[in-house]
Amino acid sequence: MKKLDKPVVLALLGVLVLALALGLNWVIDWRGNDSAAPAQQAGDGDKPLRAPPLMRQPAVPSFDVVRVNPSGDTVIAGRAEPGAEVTVLDGETVVGKVQADRRGEWVLVPEKPLPPGSRTLSLIAKLPDGEELRSDSDVVLVVPESGEGATGVLALRVPGSGQGASRLLQSPFAGGDGRGARGLTIDVIDYDEKGRATVSGNAPAGAKLNIYLDDALAGSTAADAKNEWRLALPQLLAPGDHKLRVDRLDEAGKVSDRAEYAFNRAPPTEGLTAGTAVIVQPGNSLWRLARRTYGEGTRYALIFEANKSQIRDPDLIYPGQVFALPAAN
Repeated sequence: MKKLDKPVVLALLGVLVLALALGLNWVIDWRGNDSAAPAQQAGDGDKPLRAPPLMRQPAVPSFDVVRVNPSGDTVIAGRAEPGAEVTVLDGETVVGKVQADRRGEWVLVPEKPLPPGSRTLSLIAKLPDGEELRSDSDVVLVVPESGEGATGVLALRVPGSGQGASRLLQSPFAGGDGRGARGLTIDVIDYDEKGRATVSGNAPAGAKLNIYLDDALAGSTAADAKNEWRLALPQLLAPGDHKLRVDRLDEAGKVSDRAEYAFNRAPPTEGLTAGTAVIVQPGNSLWRLARRTYGEGTRYALIFEANKSQIRDPDLIYPGQVFALPAAN
């Protein structure tokens, strides 16, 4: 066998190494294209298919705080979409405007004191893109005549139909800022047309409570860190007279404090339509009559204006009175 020269051997080794390198590169390229094929089919070009981001709904404006002192000086605070311009309305009158901060919080101190009387506050938030959102809860506010004191101020947040229970923001029986520990109280008994009811009140933080309806245990709850308690009654509230009782229990489980309240749930007023009349029943209010007639309790002023000759105070209407229900337009 003829012995190969050293230069020839080196040349053959170089060709072999080049062939192996080309073959390895072809295998890598083939495997890479094969594994990338599903991604190219699933996506656009070389990018894999991705789910579109979820669209976040902008925050609806809401009330958190309404405080009114005896002189009518007011502080109103709440939440809205960050950067939104929030307008506080008293009916159709603008109380003031303020911009929500980057956390969505806003505080308004109106320039003028609110005059005595009853009113309904609502909100409109104008977003940076120009869209406007209305609050789904309003605040019913009753400011007493000058000299009656802060204990007469009532601020009640009332949600729209099906939006939950009412919440007391300032009690007519509270001193100071209208909230805080006031002992054991029953503040709100709220029910809808079907009789689904929620009761709430005030108690020292952490207090254990038993709630009774007509002397039957309806449920148990505890006051939160804001001294508030709330319970949705498990049974429908039938029309007629009722008694609500709340017992506060001590560490031994014995009753240490008690609050009671007798009330009447008026029978559902059926067939209320604009252009007719209604006989006021126990438990009726202008707010409830307006909500049943026009779909919005905030339109109670329509009934008041049509019947003001027999209504001295919008908060005081009496069973047996006959009210006209004017057309909404």
